[in-house]
Amino acid sequence: MRGWISWHRQIMNHWLYKEKRVFSRYEAWLDIVMLANHQDARFVFGGELVEVVRGQKITSIRQLCDRWGWSNTKVKNFLKLLEDDGMIVVNSDTKKTLITVEKYDFFQGQDDAEATRKRHASDAETTQKHTNNNVNKVNKEKKETYTPQFDEFWSVYPRKASKADTAKAWNALIKYRRDHDSN
Repeated sequence: MRGWISWHRQIMNHWLYKEKRVFSRYEAWLDIVMLANHQDARFVFGGELVEVVRGQKITSIRQLCDRWGWSNTKVKNFLKLLEDDGMIVVNSDTKKTLITVEKYDFFQGQDDAEATRKRHASDAETTQKHTNNNVNKVNKEKKETYTPQFDEFWSVYPRKASKADTAKAWNALIKYRRDHDSN
């Protein structure tokens, strides 16, 4: 399988994700990626200004234990395993643990915000075109005037896809019959 899928962080608010459970190592890895900042940020932590860049997460071993339903040792061993595999870098002090996801842009797409903005603009434009086409079609149908004979036929016609298109076919048939009945 090739390519990638895009997950929105809102998935962490879904009842399936919030379900109290013991995480698998796979779930814990995905959790780390989803918890990582998607853009650089600065905030006050323990009285000091801390900068966290895209792909990093400030947490604690205790928070991860509670979140994943794991023991302290299991969390530390797992983070070490990921670090040994080059997936993350862990920096800890007495107050916090800073996890940096290596190749974060590979997982999230370097230009994900720009791509999302462009995709949204394209979707909005396409939706507007379809809306305009539908409005134009309805307006055209409203402007059409039909003969009483056609209106009577239309009232019992079972396939009401497009009154204007059906009227064109009706008028062509009437013209054909007129042309051929006179011969």
